[in-house]
Amino acid sequence: MVEVIEYLLVFGVTAVLAGFSVAVFGGAVPTLGHAQGQAEVDQVAGAAELAAENGTSVVVLPLSNATVACSNGVIQLTTSGTSYSAAVDASCSFSFTGLNGLCSLEFMRVDSGIALEVDG
Repeated sequence: MVEVIEYLLVFGVTAVLAGFSVAVFGGAVPTLGHAQGQAEVDQVAGAAELAAENGTSVVVLPLSNATVACSNGVIQLTTSGTSYSAAVDASCSFSFTGLNGLCSLEFMRVDSGIALEVDG
């Protein structure tokens, strides 16, 4: 009886792990890279909205050959060939490309909405 229970446990765990692996590699489950990319664009959008309300805001991110752009209230972050976007409640018009390393993104409220300065 104990052997049967052990067999069922081993078979069950193996089946669950195999199913999860197929789901990850098949694209059914978002990968860590996609989750990280969306989290980064959410941080950038949050900093932009804080600047629109409070005047200035800074977020520091490690980026690799990235692009940060904003147009018509939508911030777009492109990194590793994948684009992520998030809406902001302010007008904006900027684009920075080729961002590498630890980058400081400083958002400022201006008459036309929000502006961005990049250091890094």
